[in-house]
Amino acid sequence: MATYLMATNGNDGTFWALNAAHQALRYLGNSSVQPETSQALTYIAVGNVNSIYGLSAAGEVYQLVNTPYQAAPWTPMWHVSTSADGSAWGVDGNGNIFEWSGGQWQQRPNGGALALFVAVGDGGNVWTIDNTSGWWGGPGVPYKWNGSTFAPVTDAPNAQWISIAPDGTVWLQSHDDRTLYLDGGVWRVAATNTPNLFGIAAGNGGLVYGWDFGLLWVLGGGFWQPIDTLGSCASAGVAADGTLLVDGDPVVRLAGFGAWQSLVFPNRTLDKIAIDAHKMYALDVQTGIYLQWGGSTWQKIAGSNFVSISAGVDGSLWAVDQAQAIWSFDGAAWQSVPGRMQKVAVGSSQYIAGLDPSGKLFFFTGGGWQAVSSPTTGAMLDVAIGADASLFAIDGNHHLWSRIAPGDWSQAGTMQLQQIDAADRYHVCGVTWDDGSGQNAVWSGSGVAVGADHHLHHYFKSPLWQQRQQSQQGRPDQQAQTSL
Repeated sequence: MATYLMATNGNDGTFWALNAAHQALRYLGNSSVQPETSQALTYIAVGNVNSIYGLSAAGEVYQLVNTPYQAAPWTPMWHVSTSADGSAWGVDGNGNIFEWSGGQWQQRPNGGALALFVAVGDGGNVWTIDNTSGWWGGPGVPYKWNGSTFAPVTDAPNAQWISIAPDGTVWLQSHDDRTLYLDGGVWRVAATNTPNLFGIAAGNGGLVYGWDFGLLWVLGGGFWQPIDTLGSCASAGVAADGTLLVDGDPVVRLAGFGAWQSLVFPNRTLDKIAIDAHKMYALDVQTGIYLQWGGSTWQKIAGSNFVSISAGVDGSLWAVDQAQAIWSFDGAAWQSVPGRMQKVAVGSSQYIAGLDPSGKLFFFTGGGWQAVSSPTTGAMLDVAIGADASLFAIDGNHHLWSRIAPGDWSQAGTMQLQQIDAADRYHVCGVTWDDGSGQNAVWSGSGVAVGADHHLHHYFKSPLWQQRQQSQQGRPDQQAQTSL
Protein backbone atom coordinates (compact mmCIF):
# COMPACT_ATOMS: atom_id res chain seq x y z
CA MET A 1 0.00 0.00 0.00
CA ALA A 2 1.22 3.50 -0.81
CA THR A 3 2.63 5.61 2.01
CA TYR A 4 0.33 8.55 1.22
CA LEU A 5 -3.25 8.60 -0.02
CA MET A 6 -3.63 12.30 -0.86
CA ALA A 7 -2.53 15.88 -0.22
CA THR A 8 -4.50 19.11 -0.14
CA ASN A 9 -3.72 22.81 0.34
CA GLY A 10 -5.17 26.30 0.59
CA ASN A 11 -3.90 29.48 -1.04
CA ASP A 12 -2.94 30.83 2.42
CA GLY A 13 -0.15 28.27 2.91
CA THR A 14 -2.26 25.65 4.68
CA PHE A 15 -0.97 22.20 3.68
CA TRP A 16 -2.24 18.76 4.75
CA ALA A 17 -1.79 15.14 3.68
CA LEU A 18 -3.41 11.81 4.49
CA ASN A 19 -1.24 8.74 5.04
CA ALA A 20 -1.98 5.04 4.64
CA ALA A 21 -2.74 4.77 8.36
CA HIS A 22 -5.62 7.21 7.72
CA GLN A 23 -3.95 9.92 9.78
CA ALA A 24 -4.31 13.55 8.74
CA LEU A 25 -0.93 15.31 8.69
CA ARG A 26 -0.53 19.07 9.15
CA TYR A 27 2.61 20.41 7.44
CA LEU A 28 4.20 23.41 9.14
CA GLY A 29 6.66 25.79 7.53
CA ASN A 30 9.38 24.96 10.06
CA SER A 31 10.11 21.40 8.84
CA SER A 32 7.59 19.85 11.23
CA VAL A 33 4.64 17.60 10.44
CA GLN A 34 1.91 17.01 12.99
CA PRO A 35 -0.55 14.10 12.89
CA GLU A 36 -4.11 14.99 13.91
CA THR A 37 -5.25 11.56 15.09
CA SER A 38 -8.50 12.24 16.95
CA GLN A 39 -10.39 10.68 14.02
CA ALA A 40 -9.30 8.17 11.37
CA LEU A 41 -10.04 9.60 7.92
CA THR A 42 -10.30 8.30 4.39
CA TYR A 43 -10.40 11.73 2.71
CA ILE A 44 -9.36 15.28 3.59
CA ALA A 45 -10.17 18.68 2.08
CA VAL A 46 -8.62 22.09 2.80
CA GLY A 47 -10.06 25.45 1.82
CA ASN A 48 -8.05 27.67 4.14
CA VAL A 49 -6.68 27.63 7.68
CA ASN A 50 -10.21 27.78 9.10
CA SER A 51 -11.88 25.39 6.63
CA ILE A 52 -10.45 21.88 7.01
CA TYR A 53 -12.65 18.82 6.61
CA GLY A 54 -12.35 15.04 6.57
CA LEU A 55 -14.36 11.93 5.81
CA SER A 56 -14.54 8.84 8.00
CA ALA A 57 -14.69 5.30 6.61
CA ALA A 58 -18.48 5.49 7.01
CA GLY A 59 -18.59 8.60 4.81
CA GLU A 60 -19.35 10.93 7.72
CA VAL A 61 -18.08 14.52 7.53
CA TYR A 62 -15.77 15.96 10.17
CA GLN A 63 -14.52 19.52 10.60
CA LEU A 64 -11.33 20.50 12.40
CA VAL A 65 -12.33 22.74 15.32
CA ASN A 66 -10.60 24.25 18.34
CA THR A 67 -11.03 22.67 21.76
CA PRO A 68 -12.10 24.91 24.68
CA TYR A 69 -9.65 26.52 27.08
CA GLN A 70 -9.39 25.39 30.69
CA ALA A 71 -7.45 26.51 33.74
CA ALA A 72 -3.95 25.08 34.08
CA PRO A 73 -3.37 22.76 37.07
CA TRP A 74 -1.28 25.37 38.92
CA THR A 75 -2.64 28.08 41.17
CA PRO A 76 -1.90 31.66 40.00
CA MET A 77 1.75 32.64 39.80
CA TRP A 78 3.45 35.73 38.31
CA HIS A 79 5.46 33.73 35.79
CA VAL A 80 5.52 29.96 35.14
CA SER A 81 7.61 27.66 32.97
CA THR A 82 6.86 23.99 32.35
CA SER A 83 8.30 21.09 30.36
CA ALA A 84 7.08 17.97 28.61
CA ASP A 85 7.68 15.77 31.68
CA GLY A 86 5.21 17.90 33.66
CA SER A 87 7.76 19.83 35.72
CA ALA A 88 6.49 23.31 36.57
CA TRP A 89 8.40 26.13 38.23
CA GLY A 90 7.39 29.73 38.85
CA VAL A 91 8.46 33.08 40.27
CA ASP A 92 6.29 35.43 42.33
CA GLY A 93 7.59 38.81 41.16
CA ASN A 94 9.59 39.35 44.35
CA GLY A 95 12.59 37.28 43.33
CA ASN A 96 11.37 34.04 44.93
CA ILE A 97 11.33 30.72 43.06
CA PHE A 98 8.77 27.94 43.50
CA GLU A 99 8.33 24.38 42.28
CA TRP A 100 4.88 22.87 41.76
CA SER A 101 4.95 19.73 43.88
CA GLY A 102 2.24 17.76 45.63
CA GLY A 103 -0.49 20.00 44.27
CA GLN A 104 0.98 23.25 45.60
CA TRP A 105 3.78 25.74 45.08
CA GLN A 106 6.79 25.00 47.27
CA GLN A 107 9.51 27.62 47.62
CA ARG A 108 13.05 26.66 46.62
CA PRO A 109 16.30 28.45 47.59
CA ASN A 110 17.15 31.03 44.92
CA GLY A 111 20.86 31.18 45.79
CA GLY A 112 20.66 34.94 46.27
CA ALA A 113 19.41 35.64 42.75
CA LEU A 114 16.62 38.17 42.15
CA ALA A 115 14.65 35.74 40.02
CA LEU A 116 11.97 37.31 37.85
CA PHE A 117 12.11 34.51 35.28
CA VAL A 118 12.61 30.75 35.13
CA ALA A 119 13.36 28.34 32.25
CA VAL A 120 12.46 24.66 32.69
CA GLY A 121 13.53 21.54 30.80
CA ASP A 122 12.93 17.87 31.45
CA GLY A 123 14.72 16.09 34.30
CA GLY A 124 15.18 19.04 36.66
CA ASN A 125 17.07 21.18 34.15
CA VAL A 126 16.02 24.58 35.56
CA TRP A 127 17.64 27.98 35.05
CA THR A 128 17.02 31.56 36.13
CA ILE A 129 18.71 34.96 35.84
CA ASP A 130 19.82 37.32 38.63
CA ASN A 131 17.72 40.16 37.27
CA THR A 132 18.93 43.76 37.15
CA SER A 133 16.09 45.32 35.10
CA GLY A 134 12.85 44.56 36.94
CA TRP A 135 11.39 42.92 33.80
CA TRP A 136 10.99 39.26 32.98
CA GLY A 137 14.27 37.74 31.87
CA GLY A 138 17.42 39.79 32.38
CA PRO A 139 19.92 41.14 31.98
CA GLY A 140 21.89 39.35 34.64
CA VAL A 141 24.06 36.41 35.61
CA PRO A 142 22.54 32.98 34.79
CA TYR A 143 21.82 30.62 37.68
CA LYS A 144 21.13 26.88 37.50
CA TRP A 145 19.33 24.54 39.90
CA ASN A 146 21.75 21.97 41.35
CA GLY A 147 19.20 19.89 43.22
CA SER A 148 19.25 21.91 46.43
CA THR A 149 19.68 25.55 45.42
CA PHE A 150 20.27 27.83 42.46
CA ALA A 151 23.96 28.60 41.85
CA PRO A 152 25.60 31.07 39.43
CA VAL A 153 26.95 29.68 36.17
CA THR A 154 30.28 31.47 36.14
CA ASP A 155 31.33 30.63 32.57
CA ALA A 156 28.09 31.88 31.01
CA PRO A 157 27.69 35.36 29.54
CA ASN A 158 25.36 37.97 31.00
CA ALA A 159 21.95 36.76 29.87
CA GLN A 160 18.85 38.51 28.61
CA TRP A 161 16.86 35.29 28.24
CA ILE A 162 17.34 31.53 28.54
CA SER A 163 15.32 28.80 26.82
CA ILE A 164 15.72 25.05 27.18
CA ALA A 165 14.87 23.05 24.06
CA PRO A 166 12.83 19.85 24.42
CA ASP A 167 16.00 17.87 23.59
CA GLY A 168 17.71 19.48 26.61
CA THR A 169 19.89 21.99 24.74
CA VAL A 170 20.23 25.24 26.72
CA TRP A 171 19.99 28.37 24.57
CA LEU A 172 20.94 31.84 25.79
CA GLN A 173 20.37 35.31 24.39
CA SER A 174 23.13 37.48 25.82
CA HIS A 175 22.92 41.11 26.87
CA ASP A 176 25.55 41.96 24.21
CA ASP A 177 23.34 40.70 21.35
CA ARG A 178 24.67 37.19 20.82
CA THR A 179 22.77 33.90 20.65
CA LEU A 180 24.56 30.92 22.19
CA TYR A 181 23.88 27.29 23.05
CA LEU A 182 25.53 24.95 25.53
CA ASP A 183 27.28 22.05 23.82
CA GLY A 184 28.97 19.50 26.07
CA GLY A 185 29.78 22.11 28.69
CA VAL A 186 31.05 24.65 26.12
CA TRP A 187 29.09 27.73 25.07
CA ARG A 188 28.92 27.96 21.26
CA VAL A 189 27.97 31.15 19.46
CA ALA A 190 25.18 30.64 16.95
CA ALA A 191 24.72 34.31 16.00
CA THR A 192 26.31 37.69 16.70
CA ASN A 193 25.04 41.25 16.25
CA THR A 194 21.54 39.95 16.74
CA PRO A 195 18.41 42.09 16.87
CA ASN A 196 17.69 43.55 20.29
CA LEU A 197 15.66 40.51 21.32
CA PHE A 198 13.74 40.52 24.57
CA GLY A 199 13.28 36.74 24.62
CA ILE A 200 13.86 33.49 22.75
CA ALA A 201 12.07 30.13 22.51
CA ALA A 202 14.02 27.01 21.50
CA GLY A 203 12.68 23.91 19.77
CA ASN A 204 14.62 20.84 18.68
CA GLY A 205 17.24 20.64 15.93
CA GLY A 206 18.42 24.24 16.25
CA LEU A 207 14.98 25.73 15.63
CA VAL A 208 14.92 28.94 17.68
CA TYR A 209 12.50 31.85 17.62
CA GLY A 210 12.87 35.28 19.20
CA TRP A 211 10.84 38.42 19.76
CA ASP A 212 11.48 42.10 20.41
CA PHE A 213 7.93 43.19 21.40
CA GLY A 214 7.29 43.99 17.78
CA LEU A 215 8.47 41.30 15.40
CA LEU A 216 8.81 37.54 15.53
CA TRP A 217 12.25 36.30 14.41
CA VAL A 218 13.70 32.90 13.50
CA LEU A 219 17.36 31.86 13.68
CA GLY A 220 18.88 30.32 10.56
CA GLY A 221 22.36 30.17 9.09
CA GLY A 222 23.87 32.33 11.83
CA PHE A 223 21.40 35.15 11.29
CA TRP A 224 18.03 36.17 12.71
CA GLN A 225 15.34 36.72 10.10
CA PRO A 226 11.96 38.42 10.70
CA ILE A 227 8.77 36.47 10.09
CA ASP A 228 5.48 38.01 9.04
CA THR A 229 2.65 37.23 11.46
CA LEU A 230 -0.85 38.69 11.69
CA GLY A 231 0.20 41.29 14.26
CA SER A 232 2.90 42.23 16.73
CA CYS A 233 4.74 39.65 18.83
CA ALA A 234 5.11 39.95 22.60
CA SER A 235 6.20 36.37 23.34
CA ALA A 236 6.36 32.95 21.71
CA GLY A 237 6.57 29.28 22.59
CA VAL A 238 7.74 26.38 20.43
CA ALA A 239 7.44 22.63 21.08
CA ALA A 240 9.33 19.50 20.06
CA ASP A 241 6.75 18.78 17.34
CA GLY A 242 7.14 22.28 15.85
CA THR A 243 4.03 23.78 17.43
CA LEU A 244 4.55 27.55 17.47
CA LEU A 245 2.29 29.77 19.57
CA VAL A 246 2.78 33.55 19.23
CA ASP A 247 1.36 36.17 21.56
CA GLY A 248 0.17 39.36 19.96
CA ASP A 249 -2.92 40.98 18.59
CA PRO A 250 -4.25 38.50 17.66
CA VAL A 251 -2.72 35.44 19.32
CA VAL A 252 -1.79 33.04 16.51
CA ARG A 253 -0.55 29.51 15.93
CA LEU A 254 1.60 28.52 12.97
CA ALA A 255 -0.66 26.35 10.80
CA GLY A 256 1.23 25.94 7.52
CA PHE A 257 3.70 27.67 5.19
CA GLY A 258 3.18 31.22 6.41
CA ALA A 259 -0.39 30.31 7.41
CA TRP A 260 -1.44 31.57 10.84
CA GLN A 261 -4.52 30.49 12.76
CA SER A 262 -6.00 33.27 14.91
CA LEU A 263 -6.98 32.28 18.45
CA VAL A 264 -9.46 34.11 20.67
CA PHE A 265 -8.79 34.02 24.41
CA PRO A 266 -11.20 35.41 27.04
CA ASN A 267 -8.80 38.22 28.00
CA ARG A 268 -5.41 39.64 27.02
CA THR A 269 -2.71 37.01 27.31
CA LEU A 270 1.07 36.83 27.58
CA ASP A 271 3.80 34.27 28.20
CA LYS A 272 3.12 31.51 25.67
CA ILE A 273 4.24 27.94 26.42
CA ALA A 274 4.02 25.12 23.85
CA ILE A 275 4.48 21.47 24.88
CA ASP A 276 2.95 19.89 21.77
CA ALA A 277 0.07 20.40 19.34
CA HIS A 278 -2.42 19.37 22.03
CA LYS A 279 -0.93 21.03 25.10
CA MET A 280 -0.24 24.76 25.19
CA TYR A 281 -0.44 27.43 27.89
CA ALA A 282 -1.02 31.19 28.01
CA LEU A 283 -1.14 33.61 30.94
CA ASP A 284 -4.45 35.46 31.31
CA VAL A 285 -3.09 38.80 32.53
CA GLN A 286 -6.48 39.92 33.87
CA THR A 287 -7.00 36.94 36.19
CA GLY A 288 -3.37 35.87 36.67
CA ILE A 289 -4.37 32.33 35.76
CA TYR A 290 -2.56 30.26 33.15
CA LEU A 291 -4.95 28.77 30.60
CA GLN A 292 -4.33 25.38 29.02
CA TRP A 293 -5.36 24.75 25.41
CA GLY A 294 -5.64 21.30 23.84
CA GLY A 295 -5.35 22.46 20.23
CA SER A 296 -7.71 21.15 17.56
CA THR A 297 -9.86 18.05 17.15
CA TRP A 298 -12.09 16.49 14.51
CA GLN A 299 -15.78 17.17 15.17
CA LYS A 300 -18.60 15.47 13.31
CA ILE A 301 -20.94 17.72 11.34
CA ALA A 302 -23.89 17.02 9.06
CA GLY A 303 -23.41 14.57 6.20
CA SER A 304 -22.91 10.84 5.66
CA ASN A 305 -22.49 8.24 2.93
CA PHE A 306 -19.97 10.41 1.06
CA VAL A 307 -16.91 9.10 -0.78
CA SER A 308 -15.15 12.41 -1.48
CA ILE A 309 -15.30 16.06 -0.49
CA SER A 310 -13.68 19.27 -1.73
CA ALA A 311 -13.36 22.71 -0.10
CA GLY A 312 -12.78 26.08 -1.76
CA VAL A 313 -10.63 28.91 -0.49
CA ASP A 314 -13.82 30.80 0.45
CA GLY A 315 -15.06 27.92 2.60
CA SER A 316 -17.34 26.37 -0.03
CA LEU A 317 -17.80 22.64 0.61
CA TRP A 318 -19.07 20.05 -1.88
CA ALA A 319 -19.29 16.25 -1.77
CA VAL A 320 -20.03 13.17 -3.87
CA ASP A 321 -21.86 10.21 -2.35
CA GLN A 322 -21.64 6.48 -3.05
CA ALA A 323 -24.27 6.75 -5.79
CA GLN A 324 -22.18 9.53 -7.43
CA ALA A 325 -24.83 12.13 -6.57
CA ILE A 326 -23.49 15.65 -5.94
CA TRP A 327 -24.09 17.77 -2.85
CA SER A 328 -23.17 21.26 -1.62
CA PHE A 329 -23.13 22.40 2.01
CA ASP A 330 -24.89 25.64 2.96
CA GLY A 331 -23.47 25.77 6.47
CA ALA A 332 -26.33 23.86 8.05
CA ALA A 333 -27.52 21.21 5.60
CA TRP A 334 -26.50 19.48 2.39
CA GLN A 335 -28.27 20.57 -0.80
CA SER A 336 -28.61 18.31 -3.85
CA VAL A 337 -26.92 19.44 -7.06
CA PRO A 338 -28.05 18.02 -10.46
CA GLY A 339 -25.75 15.56 -12.22
CA ARG A 340 -23.57 12.53 -11.53
CA MET A 341 -19.83 12.73 -10.91
CA GLN A 342 -17.17 10.43 -9.51
CA LYS A 343 -15.42 13.51 -8.10
CA VAL A 344 -16.07 17.24 -7.70
CA ALA A 345 -13.24 19.76 -7.23
CA VAL A 346 -13.91 23.18 -5.69
CA GLY A 347 -11.67 26.22 -6.11
CA SER A 348 -14.32 28.60 -4.80
CA SER A 349 -18.07 29.01 -5.11
CA GLN A 350 -17.43 30.40 -8.62
CA TYR A 351 -15.06 27.73 -9.90
CA ILE A 352 -16.12 24.10 -9.59
CA ALA A 353 -15.03 21.23 -11.82
CA GLY A 354 -16.17 17.63 -12.06
CA LEU A 355 -14.96 14.26 -13.28
CA ASP A 356 -17.82 12.13 -14.54
CA PRO A 357 -18.05 8.31 -14.23
CA SER A 358 -16.36 7.85 -17.61
CA GLY A 359 -13.41 10.13 -16.74
CA LYS A 360 -14.53 13.19 -18.73
CA LEU A 361 -14.06 16.75 -17.44
CA PHE A 362 -16.83 19.22 -16.71
CA PHE A 363 -17.23 22.76 -15.38
CA PHE A 364 -20.20 23.80 -13.22
CA THR A 365 -21.94 26.86 -14.69
CA GLY A 366 -24.22 27.50 -11.74
CA GLY A 367 -27.17 25.75 -13.28
CA GLY A 368 -25.61 22.69 -14.86
CA TRP A 369 -22.45 21.02 -16.11
CA GLN A 370 -20.57 22.09 -19.24
CA ALA A 371 -18.12 19.68 -20.91
CA VAL A 372 -14.44 20.68 -20.96
CA SER A 373 -12.01 19.25 -23.49
CA SER A 374 -9.46 16.83 -22.00
CA PRO A 375 -5.71 17.20 -22.54
CA THR A 376 -5.37 13.66 -23.91
CA THR A 377 -7.62 10.90 -25.20
CA GLY A 378 -8.94 8.40 -22.71
CA ALA A 379 -10.27 8.78 -19.21
CA MET A 380 -8.80 11.30 -16.78
CA LEU A 381 -7.89 9.92 -13.35
CA ASP A 382 -8.26 13.08 -11.26
CA VAL A 383 -9.15 16.77 -11.54
CA ALA A 384 -8.53 19.94 -9.49
CA ILE A 385 -9.48 23.58 -9.98
CA GLY A 386 -8.19 26.72 -8.30
CA ALA A 387 -9.93 29.87 -7.15
CA ASP A 388 -8.35 31.64 -10.16
CA ALA A 389 -9.98 29.14 -12.60
CA SER A 390 -6.70 27.26 -13.16
CA LEU A 391 -7.56 23.68 -14.10
CA PHE A 392 -5.47 20.55 -13.51
CA ALA A 393 -5.98 16.94 -14.59
CA ILE A 394 -4.12 13.62 -14.35
CA ASP A 395 -4.29 11.46 -17.46
CA GLY A 396 -4.30 7.67 -17.79
CA ASN A 397 -0.49 7.58 -17.73
CA HIS A 398 -0.42 9.50 -14.42
CA HIS A 399 0.91 12.67 -16.09
CA LEU A 400 -0.21 16.05 -14.78
CA TRP A 401 -1.71 18.62 -17.15
CA SER A 402 -2.57 22.26 -16.43
CA ARG A 403 -4.81 24.71 -18.20
CA ILE A 404 -4.27 28.28 -17.07
CA ALA A 405 -6.11 29.83 -20.05
CA PRO A 406 -9.17 28.16 -21.66
CA GLY A 407 -8.11 25.62 -24.27
CA ASP A 408 -4.43 25.92 -23.38
CA TRP A 409 -3.46 22.55 -21.87
CA SER A 410 0.21 21.87 -21.18
CA GLN A 411 1.96 18.98 -19.46
CA ALA A 412 3.30 20.03 -16.06
CA GLY A 413 6.66 18.31 -15.65
CA THR A 414 7.38 14.60 -15.78
CA MET A 415 6.39 13.57 -12.25
CA GLN A 416 3.77 10.81 -12.28
CA LEU A 417 0.94 11.49 -9.86
CA GLN A 418 -2.05 9.58 -8.57
CA GLN A 419 -3.88 12.51 -6.96
CA ILE A 420 -3.98 16.30 -7.40
CA ASP A 421 -5.36 19.31 -5.52
CA ALA A 422 -5.19 23.04 -6.25
CA ALA A 423 -6.10 26.25 -4.45
CA ASP A 424 -4.84 28.36 -7.35
CA ARG A 425 -2.09 28.14 -9.97
CA TYR A 426 0.56 28.85 -7.33
CA HIS A 427 -0.70 26.37 -4.73
CA VAL A 428 -0.85 22.90 -6.28
CA CYS A 429 -0.09 19.62 -4.51
CA GLY A 430 -0.74 15.90 -4.69
CA VAL A 431 0.88 12.53 -4.15
CA THR A 432 3.13 10.66 -6.53
CA TRP A 433 2.07 7.46 -8.22
CA ASP A 434 2.79 4.25 -6.38
CA ASP A 435 4.33 2.08 -9.10
CA GLY A 436 3.85 -1.09 -7.06
CA SER A 437 6.75 -0.61 -4.65
CA GLY A 438 4.40 0.46 -1.87
CA GLN A 439 6.14 3.82 -1.54
CA ASN A 440 5.15 7.25 -2.77
CA ALA A 441 5.62 10.86 -1.71
CA VAL A 442 3.74 14.06 -1.11
CA TRP A 443 4.36 16.50 -3.94
CA SER A 444 4.06 20.28 -4.18
CA GLY A 445 3.59 22.39 -7.28
CA SER A 446 7.21 23.48 -7.24
CA GLY A 447 8.14 19.89 -8.04
CA VAL A 448 9.45 19.07 -4.57
CA ALA A 449 8.78 15.54 -3.39
CA VAL A 450 8.64 15.67 0.39
CA GLY A 451 8.85 11.97 0.95
CA ALA A 452 8.48 9.25 3.46
CA ASP A 453 10.16 10.95 6.42
CA HIS A 454 7.24 13.43 6.61
CA HIS A 455 9.40 16.56 6.41
CA LEU A 456 9.59 19.42 3.94
CA HIS A 457 13.36 19.63 4.08
CA HIS A 458 13.68 22.59 1.74
CA TYR A 459 11.74 24.94 4.03
CA PHE A 460 13.34 26.51 7.13
CA LYS A 461 15.76 23.64 7.57
CA SER A 462 18.16 24.90 10.20
CA PRO A 463 21.73 25.30 8.89
CA LEU A 464 22.90 24.99 12.49
CA TRP A 465 21.19 21.60 12.76
CA GLN A 466 22.87 20.50 9.53
CA GLN A 467 26.26 21.66 10.82
CA ARG A 468 25.79 19.72 14.04
CA GLN A 469 24.78 16.58 12.12
CA GLN A 470 27.87 16.90 9.93
CA SER A 471 30.05 17.33 13.01
CA GLN A 472 28.61 14.21 14.63
CA GLN A 473 29.28 12.25 11.44
CA GLY A 474 32.87 13.45 11.24
CA ARG A 475 32.37 15.82 8.31
CA PRO A 476 33.75 19.37 8.44
CA ASP A 477 31.20 22.15 8.91
CA GLN A 478 30.77 24.67 6.15
CA GLN A 479 30.78 27.40 8.77
CA ALA A 480 33.02 27.07 11.82
CA GLN A 481 31.36 27.33 15.23
CA THR A 482 32.79 29.84 17.63
CA SER A 483 33.48 29.20 21.30
CA LEU A 484 32.72 31.82 23.91
